[in-house]
Amino acid sequence: MMVGPLVFTGRLVALEDAASGRRGRVSVRGACLEVALEFVPEAKAGDTLLVHAGVALSLVRDEGEAQDARED
Repeated sequence: MMVGPLVFTGRLVALEDAASGRRGRVSVRGACLEVALEFVPEAKAGDTLLVHAGVALSLVRDEGEAQDARED
């Protein structure tokens, strides 16, 4: 059984360089999730990210794009 959306946007609140690669904590509707940041090396705290399966895929540059992802 699947719980929650496959793809979502969230605000990057913390970054960490770990042995397994660059990781970040993303705030999504009040919850914080850990995600991999290899595909978005330019990401910094405060950025909005498009996330799928625990991997940040891209930066969201405009709020219309973020709203579209939230509606899927």
